[in-house]
Amino acid sequence: MSSKEEVLDIIKGGKVDYVRVEFIDLNGNMRGRSLRRAEFEKIIEEEKGVMFSQALLFMDFEENPLTQSFEDILAYPDLSTFTLIPYLERTAIALSYLRTPDGLNSPYCSRSVLSKATETLGEKGISIEASFEPTFYILDPNTLKPKDEAKAFSSEGLLYEQDLLKNVVKNLETMGIQVQFTNKHYGPGQYELSLVLKEPVQAADSLIMAKQVIRDTGKLFNSIITFMPKPHVDLPTNSMDLFIKLKTPDKKKLVDLNDTYGLHKLYKNFLSGILHHLKAILAFSLPSINSYKRIFDIFTSKVIGISTERHFMIRIPNNFKDTGIIELRISDSLANPYLVLASVIYAGLQGIEEGIEYDIGKEIDKPPYNLRESLYSLDKDTYLKSKLGEELVNMYIKLKMREVESFEKHICDWEFKTYLKTGY
Repeated sequence: MSSKEEVLDIIKGGKVDYVRVEFIDLNGNMRGRSLRRAEFEKIIEEEKGVMFSQALLFMDFEENPLTQSFEDILAYPDLSTFTLIPYLERTAIALSYLRTPDGLNSPYCSRSVLSKATETLGEKGISIEASFEPTFYILDPNTLKPKDEAKAFSSEGLLYEQDLLKNVVKNLETMGIQVQFTNKHYGPGQYELSLVLKEPVQAADSLIMAKQVIRDTGKLFNSIITFMPKPHVDLPTNSMDLFIKLKTPDKKKLVDLNDTYGLHKLYKNFLSGILHHLKAILAFSLPSINSYKRIFDIFTSKVIGISTERHFMIRIPNNFKDTGIIELRISDSLANPYLVLASVIYAGLQGIEEGIEYDIGKEIDKPPYNLRESLYSLDKDTYLKSKLGEELVNMYIKLKMREVESFEKHICDWEFKTYLKTGY
């Protein structure tokens, strides 16, 4: 966390030569530019933004914008995110809030949307903390195969990749991003990193920064990092669990020791609100074609909403009465974490306001099987559209439908091999 005075001291003290001013596009990617020290100092002192084309907010995964006719957008550095990048020489980074040229908050700023959602929940006397736990594969850059064959949760895996993983943690903690743990996950060359609970915008910021640091550190160790949900047909998939903790105005955890599971009624209403809007939320939390290949086997069987077991959508850990922390198992690392958290908060808020209640351990309606179905559900969810902003949601749907249509027109290797010599 940095104040304006602290940042100016660093800049004027000659500790950095370049500052990367970054913003978040609708897909959850960081975009921006590197400013020279004097230019960044001027931006801060005059409280001005850095100008970009708004088209950058709406780039698909193939780096094609939805249209070329967008206005300018201004990125105003959030100085609380200013930090040095330890593995780059004399370089710092700051995330931004987006505004229009006339000074209004941009309706397409994911960070602003999440900040407003958090404030709205706070007005009801409830605060929330969150953290993310992404998994990823470490691949050989020449073969694109996993770099090791270590067993799940083994010390062997931590030995193979200890230099890379230690540098990831060191770099993150130098940048003020706290890590709970890293471990060897289930697949060969697959690892997991768990971040600590923070206020929602800070939690999403931490994930965005962590993904960049993991990727960059991998490159420095001659490795390719992939967060792709299902990069291999026959190997474990990459997920990203989301942890949340609701608290009362006096910062006490929201638990009921007399309840079997420890769930306070408001907490149960909050989680039930998430289930009520789950089909729409999945358009944000499972945002790619590949995401649904990861969860296909889960979603084609009996789907339980809330329970204590690890394969349910919302898990109540056995230590919930002590921690007040709930695990949402509905995301992967291709998601925009700001939009995931904002949609979760607004859905939970409606659950509280309307007293929505789902039974523990009960089956829920089948979730969408693919991205098209999720986008259809989001489009029909008038409540979430109104809360997140219709402009943002409509543009997000348009952006993702381009991805769906591009995939549906593509002829894959399986089709070519299967159908080339059939029909005669």
